[in-house]
Amino acid sequence: MYKRSVFFKLFIFSIISVPLFCETFRIRKLLPVQLTGTMQNEQTLISGINDSIVIFLPDDTTYLEGIEIKIAIPDEVAAWQGSVAFSLYNDITPAPRVSQIDYSGTRAYVSPLPARRSWTVQIPLFAASSFKESPYAVKLAVVPDIKRGFVFIRLQPAMKGIPDETINAALKISVKPILNNKGKLLISTTYPGDELLPYMLFIDDTQATLTDDSWILPSGIHNVSIVSEFYRNETRTVRVDQAKTTELVVQLKSVTPTLLITAPANTIVYLDDEKCSVFGKEFEIAEGEHTVRFLMGDYEVVRTFTMQKGKSYTASLAVDVDIAEE
Repeated sequence: MYKRSVFFKLFIFSIISVPLFCETFRIRKLLPVQLTGTMQNEQTLISGINDSIVIFLPDDTTYLEGIEIKIAIPDEVAAWQGSVAFSLYNDITPAPRVSQIDYSGTRAYVSPLPARRSWTVQIPLFAASSFKESPYAVKLAVVPDIKRGFVFIRLQPAMKGIPDETINAALKISVKPILNNKGKLLISTTYPGDELLPYMLFIDDTQATLTDDSWILPSGIHNVSIVSEFYRNETRTVRVDQAKTTELVVQLKSVTPTLLITAPANTIVYLDDEKCSVFGKEFEIAEGEHTVRFLMGDYEVVRTFTMQKGKSYTASLAVDVDIAEE
């Protein structure tokens, strides 16, 4: 059974009632952690009860919403309820580095470690963070100042008379980023000719600004459409994954009609009374009415068709043998 101390209530009262002010303090050791903004990587370290953790943030925080810190509390600490405090600081000076043990800063949040085996804290990095508090984690109501690119956490004894086994206890601490449920879609185009002609881009039926080349979207399936009077309309379905960049290349095609001719070997083909030499490959052809004539020995097939803007056509001669049993 855990011991309970009167110092716990006195500590909580003093923390709640004292306004924020700049403190000067000394730590035993500084433990650095470098987060990435695109992976749910968890980093684990061992801390004493008079150490601090500095969590350096990535340069790109597009997908980063918060930080989750899970503390495995040893029996030597849990048995003395309220003996160790967890604090979050702003305005830390000097800049954190491993060789530095004396700091000053403004305490933005403080809480005693609970009398249980583990405790999970979620720190929002932006006021509009979307993750919610759960029964398994405490979401802080404060947002740290991250303009300098780091978050500073301090552990410290919170009462007098703590036994040596508590003073010397080691806490296993895991740190990982909390990522939002978004990803980046990067769209580029290839086009015929030397100059890109005007077109409209729609993502999920909403027109996108063409001055951008990438968009932050919720992860999942999205529809991309290109509409233009100079190119054929193009539609793509693309999947965007969480905290990743998905690249989509759309090949724009001319609205001039195309024709594909296929025929058996040794077939002679005339297109508009001119012998055709292009087979098995699309080629552009003028709009309007055209005639294709296939000659295979004494066998002749003639077809007339109308080519429309923005469409592709295939003229194919198929020779088949029908065997019937009587």
